[in-house]
Amino acid sequence: MPIPAPAPARSLLLGVPKQGRRWPSVVRAAVAVCLPALVGVALGHSAVAATATLGAFAVVYGEGRAYRVRWRVVSIAAAVMVLLAGVGAAVGALVHDATSAGGSARWGMALVLTMTVVVAVCAFVVDGLRLGAPGAFLPLLTVEISSALPALGVSVAEVTSWAAAGAVSALLVSMSGLLARPRTPERAAVATAVAAVEAALSDTPAPNSRRDAVRSLHAAWQCLHDAALVGRDHPLTRTLRAAHLRCAATVHGLGADHASDEDDLRPQVPLPRPSIRYRLARAAHLRGRSWTIVARLLVACPAAGLLALGLGVARPDWAVITAAMILHQGPDRVLGTYRGLHRFFGTVLGLVLLATLATLDLSAAALVLVVALLMAGTEAFLVRNYGLAMVFITPLALVLGGLGTHVDLVAVTRDRLLETVLGVAVALLVLWTVLPGSYRRILRDADEQVAGTIGRLGDAREPDAVAELGRDLEFDLHASTTAAITAAHTDPAWTRDRWPEHHHLHELGYRILTRHFGPRL
Repeated sequence: MPIPAPAPARSLLLGVPKQGRRWPSVVRAAVAVCLPALVGVALGHSAVAATATLGAFAVVYGEGRAYRVRWRVVSIAAAVMVLLAGVGAAVGALVHDATSAGGSARWGMALVLTMTVVVAVCAFVVDGLRLGAPGAFLPLLTVEISSALPALGVSVAEVTSWAAAGAVSALLVSMSGLLARPRTPERAAVATAVAAVEAALSDTPAPNSRRDAVRSLHAAWQCLHDAALVGRDHPLTRTLRAAHLRCAATVHGLGADHASDEDDLRPQVPLPRPSIRYRLARAAHLRGRSWTIVARLLVACPAAGLLALGLGVARPDWAVITAAMILHQGPDRVLGTYRGLHRFFGTVLGLVLLATLATLDLSAAALVLVVALLMAGTEAFLVRNYGLAMVFITPLALVLGGLGTHVDLVAVTRDRLLETVLGVAVALLVLWTVLPGSYRRILRDADEQVAGTIGRLGDAREPDAVAELGRDLEFDLHASTTAAITAAHTDPAWTRDRWPEHHHLHELGYRILTRHFGPRL
């Protein structure tokens, strides 16, 4: 029985998968930065107005979501960004004041530990809720950038206020299309899914294109669930149903009553997500993947920071964020290794772009426009190719952290490269040596959760309880599939032996869903 294999290295390193129309989200990211920052510059607040970018990061979290729920998601993300901007600035002010008064450089560990706690908490929540990219990256980047601002004379209150202005802008820009075209997010999600299915069924499909198509189908159905369109006779549901049936027929035939182990696709509408409480409770299992991610972060981030401080590098936070960004996306060691390569080479190219920008004598307004363009580039590639995203993220972080002030480019390049190397090395060492057999434990735990939910379904009698358990079961099956793919990437021989048991449980779970939850397409 075949097991999943990672895509070829060339595809993982250099591939930039298509994800429908990206330009609307790219424009929204740039506009969310420009609006408050340019107003601030016009009112005489100079380059400090660019700090609004920290709150504007929240606009990214609303992409792909129906307006019916988008406002809530962006509002929560915005509140988190403003809070973390204040935390980062407060800790940065503490460290700056202490070291300026002659204190030890070890005060930098206060920032290292703060960043460690922030990324551990955010990574746990993001992984537990299965929110996907950008995950914990932007909250941690907010802490890192804001911590550098007090050394430039920017107060904690100023940082927080401008971040709040950016947060308001993010919400307004994210919801700006509601009145004119209220179904745009749903149309975009369905169009992306249809295009992904067409690509997967083409004569020359790209590596993992079928898996990408399945993911796009699931994302589109969840978007329609959020918009309360599922169950209604709507053109979007009809279009998505047709694409779903084409893909399902190719995977295992229309008569199948279970999803393939690799794809989680069956000829039936996916159920809505279970409650936040349920998802976080699932993540709280110590044998699950979320705690594996947290454990590795708690080892790697302080280690990277301590090593950087020991070598006398000026900014240990760079090493911390490098290690964290390699580890926070999941426990897959193969994909994590490629992410480390993306981080290094993307940083090198980003420093080249920074050197080009350093030759320009930018006004405050021009600085805002540059930051907006860098933000747009980050949004364009963050999900599609992390290496390309780093080309924009590196100068974005350094420009914002310096607010356009002239820096010693040689020193900054040297320190950034050194700390990137340190962060990548520590992250890869932790990835391959800390909890090395975790993939086995994670897969066993995920399959046990599926079996437990099936047992509770057999005992349930109340219709509401049965419906809720159905949503839980589908979520648990997705988690089991993800765990199986990670195990297959890491240890094919062990996974091949485990696969029949996993397959039987997977088949049983989807047979129950097909027979008792929702009509066939």
